[in-house]
Amino acid sequence: MGPNGARPVVCYTDVGGTFTDCFVVTESGDFALGKAPTTPDGIAEGFLNALAMARENLGLTQEEFLGGLDVIGYGATTVLNAILTRRGGRPGMLITRGFEDLLTMERGKQSWVTLPRVDRIHPVTHRRQPPLIPRSRVCGVTERYDSVGAEIIPLREQDVRLGVQELVRAGADAIVVTYLWSFLNDAHEVRTREIALEELRGLGREDVPVYLSSEVSPTLRELPRANATTIEAFAGPTTLQALARIEGDLQAGGFSGDLQVMQSAGGLAPARHVRAIDTAMSGPVGGLVGARFIGELYGFKDLISTDVGGTSFDVGLVSGGFIGIDREPVLGGLLLSLPMMEVHSVGAGGGTLSWIDQLTGRLVVGPQSAGAKPGPVCYGRGGTQPTVTDADLVLGYLNPVGLLGGQVGLDEEAARAAIRTQIAEPLGLTVEEAADGIRRVIDTRMREAVTGLVELRGSRLQDYVLLGFGGAGPSHLCGYTEGLPLKATLTFPYAATFTAFGAASADYEHHYHRAVNVVLPPKADDATLLAVAERLTGAWSRLEDQAIEQMQREGFRREQISLRPLAMVRYGRQLNDLVTPSPVSRCATPGDVRAVLAAFEELYTKVYAKGAQFPQAGYEIFEVGLVAAAKKVKPWLVKQDLRAADPGEARYDVRPAYWRGEWHPTPRYRWEALVPGNVVQGPAVIEATTTTLVVPPDRAARIDEFKTVWIEG
Repeated sequence: MGPNGARPVVCYTDVGGTFTDCFVVTESGDFALGKAPTTPDGIAEGFLNALAMARENLGLTQEEFLGGLDVIGYGATTVLNAILTRRGGRPGMLITRGFEDLLTMERGKQSWVTLPRVDRIHPVTHRRQPPLIPRSRVCGVTERYDSVGAEIIPLREQDVRLGVQELVRAGADAIVVTYLWSFLNDAHEVRTREIALEELRGLGREDVPVYLSSEVSPTLRELPRANATTIEAFAGPTTLQALARIEGDLQAGGFSGDLQVMQSAGGLAPARHVRAIDTAMSGPVGGLVGARFIGELYGFKDLISTDVGGTSFDVGLVSGGFIGIDREPVLGGLLLSLPMMEVHSVGAGGGTLSWIDQLTGRLVVGPQSAGAKPGPVCYGRGGTQPTVTDADLVLGYLNPVGLLGGQVGLDEEAARAAIRTQIAEPLGLTVEEAADGIRRVIDTRMREAVTGLVELRGSRLQDYVLLGFGGAGPSHLCGYTEGLPLKATLTFPYAATFTAFGAASADYEHHYHRAVNVVLPPKADDATLLAVAERLTGAWSRLEDQAIEQMQREGFRREQISLRPLAMVRYGRQLNDLVTPSPVSRCATPGDVRAVLAAFEELYTKVYAKGAQFPQAGYEIFEVGLVAAAKKVKPWLVKQDLRAADPGEARYDVRPAYWRGEWHPTPRYRWEALVPGNVVQGPAVIEATTTTLVVPPDRAARIDEFKTVWIEG
């Protein structure tokens, strides 16, 4: 049992680039946190260590802890890391003859999409990504469908057989099938898999899986579709094997449920039924889901989620209660045709490296990171280049006892020496001035990321509530929000594990999509709209059958499953569409189609602006989608009575810290001892086991009924 004898109910763990976070909720509404260094060489170790810390904080045995849980969730960037490091399988590809160089040629956008925003305006260079499948493991197959799904060249089956044999000889451990227009008619891809499996059995290679682009990503544009399928073949087997091992360890320890995995488009799904590609950005997405959950609690519709981890600064928007969906996201420099919640990331975190540019003589901070290994200099794990965390320690903001209650020791002298020799002396500064410069540079970069995203959407900062979280979030929150005219600024006692908290608040979900290729002229007549209604309804019906079959296979009854149809709509000739929830479950009349278009128009004004509408261009719907969901137990926050404003009982020490060019005695508070109603006036440092809140002299921290911290001033 947990606090007050309460049983743990929900546990969610987020595997980040530097730390693995765990958030546990008991049936009484209390929660416990766990945090452990990420173990890149074996994610299970860091995962289980974070669970162990949360379990110990609850005072439970492993059997009591795992046996009591209804839900254990998992989120990570494992797939993304595999792409970035190019550590994965050796897939081969069968593709429509004449397109064998697709992955090498790429597409114009993919060659500059990784450039900074300013450089994209007039790109003078390109960054081509090394293909995950080299040209030597790509074979052409004679076949062709046209743009309406009609066969114009039959599948040449002998090409498939010879291609499979060649790929096996080349060492392929998986086969990707990508044919043009297969999302409209998948018959050639399905037949290709049948033939490939026959050949593989004959070669004694039944262990080689076959992936179809029409199943992984049945959408328009062959490059993103090929990329998505290739990534599933490249990183999927090892990722899913790791999840299976984790689930096996949990069940051996007494857990009786299924390991649930956060998906990039939002929602949880059982590990054994999820696709690896759908988990690519599951970590950062948890923060956005959590922001929306907090917004619902307080009645906020417009929120900015800011997550400062060890490696990156992730920013997302909730506008009008709606989380934007990126229809063509980028993963490791590769364009994908899979919807993901829109999260913008910059290289800015606790582990971000700093140095002096040899050409300009200026201080540079990031985007490179020390990561989990070796980490900052002060960790004593082999790091030699000063990081943001080293600067925070030198300035007196971090407790020299160490992180995680002393589990991660901090060597202040090593951090000071690195900053002195590599930054301060070359610039003619004191160590404190150099450390303060590192901190100001990184805070400015994070502030610009926030303002840039809001301005890009044509919105006003005054309308938004900003949520700051992540292990390093509270330490820098007052810095990167300085001078911003926000409606409110919040952080949380569980800030270090907020993405895990957010993911725990998600429902079970599966996302499905299918191409329809609908073009509507402006002011279309009823006959045209009726034909469109039939196409939309036919596609939604097919997706519903698929969704219900899968959810029932996972143990849900039909009455537990809710279905939400989507339409991906854009104005005529635009390049990007919006994922529009349909107000009708079926399109039976011209009026139903008009209702879908009206929903798109309303959404368009929220994402962009009312003046940007352009119905005179007509509409295009190239794809429809469906979200199948089922409710699950979620975390909840217990409302408590407000008490006195004086936080004196939580104050435990006074140590010097560096503020605006001088050292000042600074009160230290234990975060867990603060109670609703307390107001901590800056300068102050509020310490928790997993994070630290830095409050500068001109600001204050107020604790509300839910123990949420409001930054004032």
